[in-house]
Amino acid sequence: MLGKIAIVGANGFVGRNLLGLLAPKGVDVVGVVRSDAGAEIVQRLGGTPHRVTDLERAATDRLVPALAKCDGLVYTASVSASTRNPDRTNPQGLLNILAACREAGVPRLVFFSGLGIAHYGMNPHCTNPYFLAKMAGEVALFRSDLAVTVFRPSYIVGAGDEFLTPLIGRITAGSALEIPGDGQYRLQPVSVGDTARAIVGALDQDKTSPRVVDLVGPEILSYRALIGRVASVAGHAVEIRERPLPEALARARESGYLGLTPNDLACLLCDEVSDPAAVESLVGEKLESVDAVIAGTLAALQSSRTPA
Repeated sequence: MLGKIAIVGANGFVGRNLLGLLAPKGVDVVGVVRSDAGAEIVQRLGGTPHRVTDLERAATDRLVPALAKCDGLVYTASVSASTRNPDRTNPQGLLNILAACREAGVPRLVFFSGLGIAHYGMNPHCTNPYFLAKMAGEVALFRSDLAVTVFRPSYIVGAGDEFLTPLIGRITAGSALEIPGDGQYRLQPVSVGDTARAIVGALDQDKTSPRVVDLVGPEILSYRALIGRVASVAGHAVEIRERPLPEALARARESGYLGLTPNDLACLLCDEVSDPAAVESLVGEKLESVDAVIAGTLAALQSSRTPA
């Protein structure tokens, strides 16, 4: 039974949902965040905020007191090419957290990487600074003496996410939907609720060797098929217009494409899928269906649009 855990990036999408799962069960959750606004979110959800403005420059003694007596730490913050240095692949913030975990005696760590790392150098959409930075984070963890679980997610989806929620918004707006290429590239979305339960499952297990889990949902479907599924659940017809892929990639590099950076677009196009059995084992029950996640996200979006 977990008594106390720390979440780095506790005010983010995954962090909020994990905190919302654990705090009501009496687990003491320390939320490591960068801002006062993040700290307010953690406090509102029942956690104890610990503000660290810049993990890359954080001294170990600034982190250790907050991690004392933690049964585990969950690192949901981004380890990727930063805006200050787009080619950075040295995950210094994670290294600082690792050092603090060792000093504080934290035995377990869960880290979020990316589905497709195993095909770096083979799949062109997985061969970029984003995936290289995630790989650097994994290597740093595998070199440590902590019991590490690395989750490599496809898309983590649910109410308030940055993928499914805006997609539903675009579809229900009723205008034609532009997509990059033919939309036949596959993805395997997993619900944020199942993600939170899988994290708890990983922290609860008495396992010391490093473990990698492809964090994927129960169904493989193309991006075009996902759009059709959203349209069906929402009861909206949708007209799809294809943008030639070279044009979409060029626009992403120049100024962004449909709100997607080049790294965002690469993740969408990478066509990486996997077996959900390991996730289901950690969750301990059947994974939430794509239709159920769409329905829940749609309901939350509609509720947010309804005047109080």
